[in-house]
Amino acid sequence: MQKARADSASLVRLTGVHKQYRNGMFAVRALHDIHLEVEPGEMLAVCGPSGHGKTTLLNLIGLLDTASAGEVEFDGKGVASLSEAQRALLRASTVGLVFQSFSLVPVLTAQDNVLLPLQLRARLTGAERKAAAEQAAELLARLGLASHVRHYPARLDAGQCQRVAIARALITRPRLVVADEPTSRLDSGFVRMVSELFASYQREYGTTFVISTRDQRQLARATRTLQLADGRLLAAPADTARRPLRMHQ
Repeated sequence: MQKARADSASLVRLTGVHKQYRNGMFAVRALHDIHLEVEPGEMLAVCGPSGHGKTTLLNLIGLLDTASAGEVEFDGKGVASLSEAQRALLRASTVGLVFQSFSLVPVLTAQDNVLLPLQLRARLTGAERKAAAEQAAELLARLGLASHVRHYPARLDAGQCQRVAIARALITRPRLVVADEPTSRLDSGFVRMVSELFASYQREYGTTFVISTRDQRQLARATRTLQLADGRLLAAPADTARRPLRMHQ
């Protein structure tokens, strides 16, 4: 079991966390006694078989869900007492999310999907929107989608939709990116492109990444790897423990 370190200035800390869901008359245990600290600037990879709790864990870390028991802290503050609106505001201001299902808005172009988190933060003036649109177009270009900025999700294949979802998670330069299988639909060239983009955000902005993945190409890039099995967090093998990247000051 991966125990929390009391002396770490963690961005996210889970202490004795359990998560259960109701399935009719039965309680389904998704997570059991999770102790975890996510340190600023690291890329933490969570791996394990499907159905063993990876998405549930990411939903707690990304402030999309609440624990059934135990404590979740973000930046040293407990989140259990926050209302849904307060949690949504904190999430919008600090977290970028990549969903397995992409969750793109079908009536918006790729560029407008990427812009959405910025627009949810504040009403953009004409000049601000122009600058934001240029930023979104640049991000899409870095992900090989320069010729697809005006395309709607229905005109994009699964890999292209996944890259749009990644750009949307990064557009606000968030402190934390939580990504659920972010390269599952990508070939090796695009996996390398995404990995290099993530690494550049770590270096330039100090972004912390928590990624669930079974992709060995992504695991090789992680600064730390953890295993989930039957909702329990297991200590990673020694050869997967790496020091976080050094950020520019």
